[in-house]
Amino acid sequence: MKTYAAIQREVDRFLGRNWKEVFQVWWSCVDDVSKGLEDAVSFGFGGGSASMILYDAGANSGRQVYRWLSGAFKLGTKSVKERTLYTDAFFTRSGMAEAVEFFREGEKNILRYKGGTIFARKKGVIGRKVCHYTAGFIAGATGLITGKEYVVEEVRCYSNGEKNCDFWVKPFAIVR
Repeated sequence: MKTYAAIQREVDRFLGRNWKEVFQVWWSCVDDVSKGLEDAVSFGFGGGSASMILYDAGANSGRQVYRWLSGAFKLGTKSVKERTLYTDAFFTRSGMAEAVEFFREGEKNILRYKGGTIFARKKGVIGRKVCHYTAGFIAGATGLITGKEYVVEEVRCYSNGEKNCDFWVKPFAIVR
C-alpha cells in the first residue's frame, strides 16, 4: 500500500494535468443541487424539507464524484483504507476541504472537517447547522467506498459556533 504522502503527490500530479476535468466534476455537483431543487418545486416539495433535498443532492454528488475518482485512480481493487486515503487526498489537495480527520467519539465514528466545511465557512456563524449537502455527500461516497449504506448526521457545525464541522457516519442498519 502506498503512503499517504505518495498518494498526495500522485493526486497533485493528476490535478495539474486534469484540472479542467476536475473542475467539471465539481461543477456537476452544483448541477445535482439544481436538479434536486427543480424536482422539489415540480413535486411541490412533497413534505420534504430543504435540508432533506440538499442531503439527497449531496448523496447523488458523493456517488458521482467517487465513481469518477475510482475510475481516474483505478481504485476498484484497492483496500477500503487506500480508497479512503485517495478520497481524502483528492478533497484536501483540490481545495474542497482544509483537512479531514477520522476518529471515534464513544461509539460514534466521526469525520471532522477541521475549521469547518467550505459551506459553513462561507455562511459564517449564523446559529444553526448548514452542512446538509456535505452530510449527504459523505454518505453517498462512503457507501461506494465500503459497499455498505450509511446515514450521516452533522453533530457539530462551524456555522453553529463550533470550531469544526463533525459528522457522525453511521451504518444504515443502526439508524434510530
